[in-house]
Amino acid sequence: MIKKYSYFAFFAFGFFVMILPSALPLAMKEFGIDYSQSGYVMMLGTAGYIGGSLICALFAHKIGLKRIAILGSLISAAGLFYFFFVHDFLNLSIANFATNIGMGFIETGIGALIGSSEENVSSTLNKVNALFALGSFVSPFVVAFFIKYGFNWQVSYLLGSVIALISFVVSLKIENVKERPVVSAKKFNAFSGLFIMIYAMIGIYVGYEATYSSWITTFLTNFRHINVATAALSSAIFWMGMFVGRLLASYIKVRNEIWLIFIVAFSLSGVIFSIAIPQFYISMFFVFFSGLFFASTYPTIQLMLIERAGSGIGNLMGIFVFFVGIGATLAQWVVSSFSNAFGILAGFSIIPVMITVELMLSISMERKNSHNRMENRSI
Repeated sequence: MIKKYSYFAFFAFGFFVMILPSALPLAMKEFGIDYSQSGYVMMLGTAGYIGGSLICALFAHKIGLKRIAILGSLISAAGLFYFFFVHDFLNLSIANFATNIGMGFIETGIGALIGSSEENVSSTLNKVNALFALGSFVSPFVVAFFIKYGFNWQVSYLLGSVIALISFVVSLKIENVKERPVVSAKKFNAFSGLFIMIYAMIGIYVGYEATYSSWITTFLTNFRHINVATAALSSAIFWMGMFVGRLLASYIKVRNEIWLIFIVAFSLSGVIFSIAIPQFYISMFFVFFSGLFFASTYPTIQLMLIERAGSGIGNLMGIFVFFVGIGATLAQWVVSSFSNAFGILAGFSIIPVMITVELMLSISMERKNSHNRMENRSI
């Protein structure tokens, strides 16, 4: 049941994430909002997501993993349903804030549930995240379909609500999950040097994933002077790469630290070539290539946390998801600020810088683990 719940919930999450970005120009016109107000709507969504993750970080041990799963799906389904009825800036902001609280619960709950109960954790995490990528890939096409055939684009939220509601029904059938036993006799410290490094890596990764996927169309339009309709294909191509990459990664068995160095290095090369090559179709190949290697970064870092968590995995996953929200927020602010001040090329070029920092942290993590293994052998 945990797998079924995770598949439905994460598909609904991915589907939801791309609805508003896909329909934003139309929403701005219909609701009479400007770019500044649109930014506030997005920021409130991130605030809701961070709020949901913080609640889990502080109270997961009291709420329990099953209740987190149930509440996440229920709040998300209600928020998505509310989206269908909004027609102004205030209600749009409230809907986005509320729905993202539920999504924060879902992200925390799924990671903790899989980490507590699944044997093949790596494969399951990649498959679940593949469903998120599939939802993000499908969503713009669904929105475009409704607009093309004269339906209200907000009907997409009703469809998302139904999917979230299915995950809610499935979550009710999940058996109570006991967290893994403590992996060490030492006192548990959620902010030890090792965990801080993991939080930093996930924050940086989500930062460059969020900015690359959301700014690639703008970069191609404003810097390469490709028309919007054609450039918009880049987002779908990127998410298709993410979907394929996560499916493939679910069958690969390589030590996490080594695998992370490999995929981050290839992510860096893919992003650099997609920026540097002016030919559209070759650039699109490297956009897909980037998505392919971005794909398993999140599940791999998440697995590194799970393997070291033991007791308290729910609280740790809440902290982890909190840094996901912080990373996405800070990266979007930095890239947008640099773009405003120095142009889109300068702003977009921040992304390979972030990936380089991620690569350095990945190498440092592997060195730390190698040192620990050598010490354990000598004992």
